[in-house]
Amino acid sequence: MDAWRELGTANNSSRTVAELMRKAGVSGWSVTRQPMANLVPSGKCTECAKPVGKPHSTGCLMLEEVPSETGSKLVELDHTTVLVEAPGVWGLVRVDPEAPYGFRHLGHTTREVNPVAIEVRAEVLADILKNMPGAKPAQAGPLWEGAGAFVSVRVPDLVSVGKTDTLDMRAVLVNSLVPGRGSVLRVMPMHNTTQTVLPVVLPGLPGRVELSPEDNKDARITEASEGLDLLTRMAEQMEETATRLLRKKMSVKEALEFADTVLKDKAMPTHSALQHQQYEDRKQYMSAWVKGETLMPECKGSRWTALMAVLFHAQHVKVVKPTADARRVRATSTLFPKQEALNTTQIAWDLITQGL
Repeated sequence: MDAWRELGTANNSSRTVAELMRKAGVSGWSVTRQPMANLVPSGKCTECAKPVGKPHSTGCLMLEEVPSETGSKLVELDHTTVLVEAPGVWGLVRVDPEAPYGFRHLGHTTREVNPVAIEVRAEVLADILKNMPGAKPAQAGPLWEGAGAFVSVRVPDLVSVGKTDTLDMRAVLVNSLVPGRGSVLRVMPMHNTTQTVLPVVLPGLPGRVELSPEDNKDARITEASEGLDLLTRMAEQMEETATRLLRKKMSVKEALEFADTVLKDKAMPTHSALQHQQYEDRKQYMSAWVKGETLMPECKGSRWTALMAVLFHAQHVKVVKPTADARRVRATSTLFPKQEALNTTQIAWDLITQGL
C-alpha cells in the first residue's frame, strides 16, 4: 500500500467526501475551546486548611473524597490541589465516544475562535470532485494522535509517462486542529505499479495551498480554485518531466550510484554482517529492476525506473527502528519528514532530474 493508504482508516470505498470522512471516523469531532486552569498544590488541605504532613481536622471531608492509599490520616499533597485559572488560554476538546466522559483533550490555544472543522474545509475537495473528470474519493484518517486528520481525492491515470506508464494524482486535505501546524491542501502524484507517492515540489509551482485559519467561505472558494489549478499544473509538469526521465537512459552502475547517494545505506567496514547483507540484497534487486527483470520491464534502463526503484525501497523496504508498525513509521516519514532535508523523495527527484 502507498503511504496515504497506510495512514488511512478508510480507503477507496465511498461515493462522496462526506461519506469517506464518516467511514474513516474523522467527522463529527466538534472541536471546541474550553476554559483552562492549572492544578497547583497549595500545601494546605483545601477542606480543613491543615498543612501537608499534619493530621486532618476531625470530620474533614477530604479523607472521604481522597482517602490515603496507606490509610493515613495526615494531609497529603493531593489533598492541597487548587485550580488556578489560565487567562487567555483555552483547552481544545473534541467529542470522542471512546474517551472518559466522551471527550478528548487535543491541546491548547490562545486564539479566540474554534478550529475549522474538516467537514467545512472538505468543500475544497468537493469542488475538485465536481470539476475534475474521473476524480474519486480516496483515503481519510486521523493524524498526530488525533490532533488532526486528512481526507483525499484521486484522479486515476491522469499523468501519462511516455506510452508505457501512468501516475494517479492525489489532492489531500490535511486539517490541523492545534496551533503550530497549519492546515494545507497538498497535491502529489502516486505510482500504482510500485505503490509509491511523490511528495515533491516542482520548479515554479507552490508546494501546497495554505488554508485560512478562519472559517471564511470566500477564502474557501479561492482555495478550491488554487487547489484545482495546482493539481492541473502539477499533472502537466509531472507528465513532461517523467516522460523525459523515461527517455533518458541509465546504466545499472549509474542507478546503483544514484541509490547510494540518495539512500545513504552503503555498507562500511565497521557495519555489522546484517547491514552488509541488507545492502547487497538491495543492490541485487535494484539491479534486476533496472534491467527490467522484475517490475516495470517496459521502462527498463531509464532514469524513471531508477527513481521508482529507489522510492520503492525508501517507502516499503528500508529498515526502520524496531516498532509495532514499521510500515506506518515509513509512511509518516515519507509524507511528514521532520525537516525538508530528510525528504528522501525530494532529494531523489532533484538529483535524477539534473541535466534533463
